[in-house]
Amino acid sequence: MTIKINPALLIFTLIFLINCSGSETNESAVSDSGSEFVISTPTPFSTVDCEPYGAFTLLEEKMFNERQRHGWVTLSDGQILLAGGRGKGGPRGPRVFPHSETFNVNTGQWTESGDMITERQDFAMFSLNDGRALVAGGQDIQMEATKGSEVWDESGNWTKAGKLNDSRERGAGVQLNDGRVLYTGGKNDRLGDNSSTEIFDPSTNEWELSGEMNQKRSIHTATVLKDGRVIVIGGGKHREGPYYSSAEVYDPDTETWEYTGSMRLARVQHTATLLDDGRVLVIGGVGEAVKDVDTSTRASAEIWDPATGEFEPAASMGDARTEHEATLLSDGRVLVTGGLLPRAEIYDPDTDAWYSTGPMIETRYRHLAMKLADGSVILNGGQDKKYVHITSEQFNGTGFDASKACAVGIKGTDSPLLTLDTPSAGEAAEEEELNKFGSVEAHSARFSELEESGLSESDLVFADPVVAGPDDDVVVPLGTPATIRIGQGLGSPSMDANGTLVRFKELIANSDEEGVIVRVNLRSSGWDMGDMDLSIAPGESGPGVTSFTRVWLGLLGVSTNEAGETTATIVVFEPGKK
Repeated sequence: MTIKINPALLIFTLIFLINCSGSETNESAVSDSGSEFVISTPTPFSTVDCEPYGAFTLLEEKMFNERQRHGWVTLSDGQILLAGGRGKGGPRGPRVFPHSETFNVNTGQWTESGDMITERQDFAMFSLNDGRALVAGGQDIQMEATKGSEVWDESGNWTKAGKLNDSRERGAGVQLNDGRVLYTGGKNDRLGDNSSTEIFDPSTNEWELSGEMNQKRSIHTATVLKDGRVIVIGGGKHREGPYYSSAEVYDPDTETWEYTGSMRLARVQHTATLLDDGRVLVIGGVGEAVKDVDTSTRASAEIWDPATGEFEPAASMGDARTEHEATLLSDGRVLVTGGLLPRAEIYDPDTDAWYSTGPMIETRYRHLAMKLADGSVILNGGQDKKYVHITSEQFNGTGFDASKACAVGIKGTDSPLLTLDTPSAGEAAEEEELNKFGSVEAHSARFSELEESGLSESDLVFADPVVAGPDDDVVVPLGTPATIRIGQGLGSPSMDANGTLVRFKELIANSDEEGVIVRVNLRSSGWDMGDMDLSIAPGESGPGVTSFTRVWLGLLGVSTNEAGETTATIVVFEPGKK
């Protein structure tokens, strides 16, 4: 049975603390992301008379707003336009910005440059050939994937562009050689991953659907190859998986996708960098830990060769990283920064080895990095374990000499990935096959919240609730439904700062034509997350489910109690926890 759910207003919770350090950060703090950063110890294989390559310096001027999950592009005059992202939180949770600002690379000054029409984070951003800038998709302030796109012009104004055909956040976009923009995959407003792709034409300001990928993907990478084709790699769900090892290539002439060779390890939150020789370097990310090969946070790297269509192991980094940045330098080497680390490394394709740099000024992840015209690299924003940054720093390094640099990590010839079999291309895998390093399982054509949640009616176990509080709110364990009247709350597993409190506000609909819709107010960890609707589609029976951060909410039905009051039966649960 498939349940249709109306999109809900889902707002993720981050807890903001007071900044008590002296570092160059804003005064707001954010909670840990929940991701596991399993950091390996750097293992130098040559330290004789070596010295770190390059140095980072903190830029004097700060942005107007602290930011993470934002975007930026280089404009036609060489300046940088920065937009959106998440920063200082308010009483209802994390704040998502509409603000944009420009950075003058010559003076180091930041200038405000108008507000976008829609606040957004985790969106795509591109500099168009006509001097404008395009933003598309992402999450809005209600933490829902959006279809909206808009363009910035040199006067600092933002205007609406055509809507995406599918809502997308954490998709992967690239600018094709003809100036059009290709946007792939991403999560939609029903919490499912898209296999669809679409193209923005700057001459019409409209999006048109293009060929569908073979695999639904989000949090993957997209890279334009030397011949104009595009390769997408990996992706999946960043906490529990599944994680994908497959890759496929898009031909813009035929608008079709074909599987190519798969990685040895599945990855999400990795980076993919086009090297000068046309190969693609895939670095770090998250996946299932593989004993004696790599941790769940990856230190390993792989290289895709267009001549063979296969991935081969490359040298492993000295540090495992995810949500990092990889930047191709002018000399063909690759600078990798951050990933909840204050350290950076350089990859040298000539020696297939990693080398340490001087230390970063700030610990960063979810930041941005860009190579400037003078060959230096500027890092911007992001966060550490607690604080969102309002600062930028710059990397400078010239005259790289592998004989003097400090080598770290594991050389490609000794990579633990070599102990793994070369995987088959994605098209050779069975649809339901789940390999031990990640999933190549295809989603059904239609996203089902009920299937995704893992809940069925047979899982539900009724128990006597504990009545507590002045409003006769009830407390039940996770996975235990409770029937509450309008105004009453359901706490699960508790009503304190560790639990979720769902308060029944009103019955919106209860008919054969509209189905069942109830409105509830949601509090999580003590924070008011606003109102949302739970529904059961017309002609369906419960439970109707929708997700909120790490928990799911289920509506089993509505009725009346002995006093004639309208009641709703609701359950809060985590998949696999009953």
